[in-house]
Amino acid sequence: MKKMFYNLITVILLINIFSVTAAAAETENKREFKVVGYYSGDLFDEPVGNLQTDKLTHVIYAFLIPRADGTLIEPEKPEQLKELTAQAHKDGAEIFIAVGGWSYEGKPLQSVFEEVSASNESRKLLIENICSFVDEYNLDGVELDWEHPNKNTIADYEKLTVELSEALKLKGKKMTAALNGAWSGTDGPEPSMMLTDKCLDSFSFINVMAYDTNNADHSPVWFTETSIDYWLNRGVPAEDIVIGMPLYARPSWMQYRHLVALNPEYAFVDYAPTTPTESYYNGINTLREKTIIAMNKAGGVMLFDVNEDTNDQYSIVSMIDSLIYRTANLSKEELNKYVTIILDGKELVFLEKEGFGVPFVNSDNRTMIPLRKPLETIGAKISYDNTNRVVTAMKDAIKVKIPIDKNIIYVNDKEVETDTQAIIKGNRTYIPLRAVMEAFGYKTEWHNSSRTVILSK
Repeated sequence: MKKMFYNLITVILLINIFSVTAAAAETENKREFKVVGYYSGDLFDEPVGNLQTDKLTHVIYAFLIPRADGTLIEPEKPEQLKELTAQAHKDGAEIFIAVGGWSYEGKPLQSVFEEVSASNESRKLLIENICSFVDEYNLDGVELDWEHPNKNTIADYEKLTVELSEALKLKGKKMTAALNGAWSGTDGPEPSMMLTDKCLDSFSFINVMAYDTNNADHSPVWFTETSIDYWLNRGVPAEDIVIGMPLYARPSWMQYRHLVALNPEYAFVDYAPTTPTESYYNGINTLREKTIIAMNKAGGVMLFDVNEDTNDQYSIVSMIDSLIYRTANLSKEELNKYVTIILDGKELVFLEKEGFGVPFVNSDNRTMIPLRKPLETIGAKISYDNTNRVVTAMKDAIKVKIPIDKNIIYVNDKEVETDTQAIIKGNRTYIPLRAVMEAFGYKTEWHNSSRTVILSK
């Protein structure tokens, strides 16, 4: 009996260990996808407490400004950085300091980086000062934001990159970099083309600035794709590519949160007729598409700046977190097949746990969608003839009859041939999306790169 008792105890312990290990593995898998938020403390008035650090994996505080002699300009809000670090660490997020940036007090920082890196002495002093700053503020790493080296300074950029990375590694710290996007998978801007393998190998991951192409289209979806492809072709592992997404408009420079405050519908579009200048930006649907692309092809997304997000139902951080949660248990293959439905500008969310089914693409390469949610969303009334296996949906003067397992539907009793069939799968009825929704006057648009269906009147 004693032996049986000990065996039972051993089994229970093993089960508990396995459960804890499995839970830890699931948590780790969820956090493999990086969600990076820039927090520009000197530029915005958003309080630290409003930042959703529990939904971020990394926070990058901007900016720490170097001098040409290797010393640093102390941050204007040191207490803010300390508060942010404490909050991020409490929520399990890492916090980095961004060194550099485009300019300081209206003057480009490029010449400062060039001068400080050209001298062994000043470069060494800069690295020592950065490492001391990291220790003082209990940070997890550094982002190097030299915008940008050129053919005359790339050798000094490499020295700074390699030496700073090695110094940080000795402290168990990480280094990343802000790098340019690219307009094709093989061709990018000169600073990117010149970056050496030694530079790229020094970074824990890279934040790709896939924005600011122009005013009217400053961060299109295609630019996200080509930017990822470029760095993949440069040999950067997919998991180390974090694609940047802007939360500001051009040429107005208005913030996403302010645009939504003007009109909540601005959250779902990419243009607002603001005055005195117009606003072209990325709304929540475009940013969702980019996130899906990054989930399939890269290692994360970066928001510039996360200060510009809202803290309500229009929040971009919350949208990303929801998307990660919904897809956390999908295999890579299943994730590649994940379909998103946008109806009248809003996402139709389908959750496995609800038991109503989820959209999929069938063997005819047609999108199949669970019956009830989209039709009820547009106000249609639904009935089912179990004997004849026919679904009927009615809205206003339109009646659509959908026979199961037949390549036809009836629109106001007129037969319409379809290129796929409605089916019953797992006790749920799935309808051919395009045929049925077009019968109710909706246009359908398919974005293959993100597997997104957009339905609009």
